[in-house]
Parts: sequence; C-alpha cells; structure tokens
Amino acid sequence: MRLLIHACCADCLLKMIESIKRENNLSEITVYYYNPNIHPRSEYQSRLKAMKLMIGDLKMVVADWKPREWFETQNPSKSPFDKRETLKLTRCVKCWKLRLEKTAEYAKKNGFDWFSSTLLTSEYQNTKKIEEIGKEISKKHNIQFLIPNKICKKLETKGFYKQVFCGCCYSLTERFEEKFL
Repeated sequence: MRLLIHACCADCLLKMIESIKRENNLSEITVYYYNPNIHPRSEYQSRLKAMKLMIGDLKMVVADWKPREWFETQNPSKSPFDKRETLKLTRCVKCWKLRLEKTAEYAKKNGFDWFSSTLLTSEYQNTKKIEEIGKEISKKHNIQFLIPNKICKKLETKGFYKQVFCGCCYSLTERFEEKFL
C-alpha cells in the first residue's frame, strides 16, 4: 500500500510516522509538502529545511509555494480579526480543505492507495474536523484517507527548527498579540 502524507512541519511529520509505523502494511510512504498558507516565505523555507533534515529515507514531493492559492480561499474582504473565534474556525477549515484537497488530487493522480496529513497530529489543530474533511475528500476522489488508530500528539523531538504558530499570517499576528498585548 502506498501512502501520501501531507506534511506541514518536521515535528508533526515525526509524530505522524510514530502514529502509523505499526499500521496497514505500507510499502511506500511519500511526504507531500504543500503549504501555501505558511508566511512569510522565510518561515516556509525554515520549515522546509527542517523537513529535509529529518526526512530520512522517505521520498518527498515539494509543491510550488503559491500563497495566492491560500489567500483566494480566505475571502480577504472580511477582516479576519473581527469576531475572531468564528472567523478563525472558518479560516482554518478553508485552509485544511485546500491542503487536503490538493493532497488527495496528487495522490489519486500518482497512483497512491491512501492519503493523510500531519495536521492530525498537531495539538493546535481540530483533529475531529480534519478527520471529517479528510473523509469527505476521500469520497469525492475515491481514495482512502488514513486516520491512524492511535494518533501521537506528544513526542520529544529536538535538534531542528520548530515553529511557534500554525503558519498563516493571521496566526502569526495572533501569537504576537497573545505574547505582547
């Protein structure tokens, strides 16, 4: 069985590998780095560099970084800072859908049996909503969405770049506000 894993960062990738290593007779695991949400470009590059350092023997596909794809899903005419919680959930759902959709499309086109995402392992993300979105996209593209039986959300990792926000410019601003306001 061939699996394509969408990965947002090295830390989450290591947690995903830990989560799936005993499951499903996987013959091939390929990492798909598609993250047009990550800003600024220096953050995108830092995460990519960490991924390349930690990837080991896994194959990796790096999709083009096209932030416009992400911004077009966000409806920038509405301020993301009004009614924060409602807009944050809406913003995140749109982001998860975009990245999972692109992962499923790539997986289907390239003969993978399964797709998944390291978003499932992040303690900062809504795992249940991501699972729901993954299942919907799975049906749409007729390709299985892998949800590990036991998701590892805590794993002691060190020695590479770790981010302090989810990746988008809005979450970066929110992190600064939490820290300094």
